[in-house]
Amino acid sequence: MARILIVTHSGYGHWFSLRFIEEGHSVDIYWADKDKDGIDCLGGMCPEPLITEPSFNKYDLVLFDLTGSPQLADKARAEAPTIGDSDFATEIENNRLLGIQLMEQAGINVPEYETFDEISEAKRFVKKMNKRYVFKPFGGQRQDTANTYVGKSAEDMIRYLDKLGDTTKGQQFIMQEVVEGTEVSTEGWFNGTDFHLLNGTLEEKKFMDGGRGPNTGCSGNLVFSYDSLNPPLIFREGLGLMKDILAETGFRGPIDLNTIVSDTKVYGLEWTPRFGYDAAATLFHLIETELGEFLYQVATGYTPIFRLKNPFAVSIRVSIPPYPSEIKGKHPAEVPIEGLDKVKDIWRSYYLYDCCADGDDLCTAGINGFICCPIASGLTIPEAFDKVTHKLNKLQIPNMQYRGDLLKCFNKRYNDLRMEGWLR
Repeated sequence: MARILIVTHSGYGHWFSLRFIEEGHSVDIYWADKDKDGIDCLGGMCPEPLITEPSFNKYDLVLFDLTGSPQLADKARAEAPTIGDSDFATEIENNRLLGIQLMEQAGINVPEYETFDEISEAKRFVKKMNKRYVFKPFGGQRQDTANTYVGKSAEDMIRYLDKLGDTTKGQQFIMQEVVEGTEVSTEGWFNGTDFHLLNGTLEEKKFMDGGRGPNTGCSGNLVFSYDSLNPPLIFREGLGLMKDILAETGFRGPIDLNTIVSDTKVYGLEWTPRFGYDAAATLFHLIETELGEFLYQVATGYTPIFRLKNPFAVSIRVSIPPYPSEIKGKHPAEVPIEGLDKVKDIWRSYYLYDCCADGDDLCTAGINGFICCPIASGLTIPEAFDKVTHKLNKLQIPNMQYRGDLLKCFNKRYNDLRMEGWLR
């Protein structure tokens, strides 16, 4: 039995504690943010969060579920094996320009881009170039996903830039040329010397079927494993080029390179050097062996030993209104959640967030309306979707909402990658 500490300022890592406890570990959660929004996540199910900083040296493993607390993470790393967050991780996620420059240093292709401080300068640039661009504000997790905007044309971007400037409140931003292709993320778990547990993720961010509505961060994802001893072309021409740089920085943990791939090139877009939500939970569903031991081996520099149950896993985000709107105090609490087996399901097969225990029953905690993600795996993508659809049909939550077109979306994108040779 190991002693594990989860450090969070959002509650997104609370769910990991259920898996660790099921595996027999002792778990504490430390809430590192003064803002306690989300602290009730999984109330009555996971350990009650600590609000004063614990002694890190009494733990066998410390996990930071997000970036943004690099000084605290470096302090923990000096006292105990630690995964997640650091000056390096926070910088490459929050500073988009630095992240792109790192890709260029490693030899990863990037779409053409320019950095701006003023909206008026960006307007003149887009008008002059007359191309489609993506508006990307600096700030990483501090910037809402909805603040990234893909222009339908140069004219469309010019019309919308004033609104984007108002929303991002003068934050520095990048205008990056739109590259046509398939968006896909490649992740590896780096133990200080090499990558392990290589996997790819296809994610749909739009709230509604057909890619309509606001961005949500994630409405559903498909995760698929790669052979680490014989990695595919998409890894070799993308994330794999970062091996030496990561080794020099002493990085240990998950790192994800989000890319657009055309029929001939991989283009790096941005970094996620942390647990991904909801893809981390989908990936962890695939790991049949002890998750706590796997994370400890990565954190301590060993070659991790693990076994995967299937090559594909999928999850679909379930929510209730007014989600995806983030209206503080307006998300209902005590809405009943039925159809989950608390003993068999919640620690592996349903990633939970706006959820708490009401005696033997489950209900919403009133955080943000993102309730859970049913997760399932299979030998094929359709098999995984058949299983996750069965779990969705068992769920009973008043006004529950989720996308119903993800099988079609992911099948097409995965087949495009396979036919173009990127998965070989």
